[in-house]
Amino acid sequence: MPSAHQIGDLVGNYTTWEAGGKKGLTLNTKAVNVIWGGELSKSRYWKASLDGSTQVLELLGVYWLEISGKIPLSLLSPNTKYSLVFNIKLTPAASGWEKCPVVFKVSVPGKKTNAAHVNLYDHVDLNWVDVPEGLQFSVPEDNSGQLAFAMYEIECGEWKKGLSIREIRFIPETTVTINI
Repeated sequence: MPSAHQIGDLVGNYTTWEAGGKKGLTLNTKAVNVIWGGELSKSRYWKASLDGSTQVLELLGVYWLEISGKIPLSLLSPNTKYSLVFNIKLTPAASGWEKCPVVFKVSVPGKKTNAAHVNLYDHVDLNWVDVPEGLQFSVPEDNSGQLAFAMYEIECGEWKKGLSIREIRFIPETTVTINI
């Protein structure tokens, strides 16, 4: 049934990869929940477009920015530290990002929720960037639960526009050895 909100679907909307023997994960924008991003909003608030072969979500304008999702921890390597990043771009005409930071959160069952606050206005008119920097979490040995993540700004009351989201990545921390 059509909805005013996009309901994320993991099936066929993620890729796994490996770095340093650890599993990494990339979600495309179809894998996340987007408030006011569904069919019934008729592209009034968000628009899907292609950047090469990748679907990009373009924010046309909202007061409440809310993007979230869940993934099975089994898609990631146990006993591994990860970083969560959203690959974004803000157009030169982006506005509404000046006063309030955007909150990024990641939550692993049985662990403390980790959060980062980012002033997206600092990224206006740049190319694609990964934000936030340093939002880390650890996957426990028992990786049978689900990890929840979110990107939101719902308190400022400013009309926000000009944000594009290309993908969300879960990047494993790898050990690099330098021989001198």
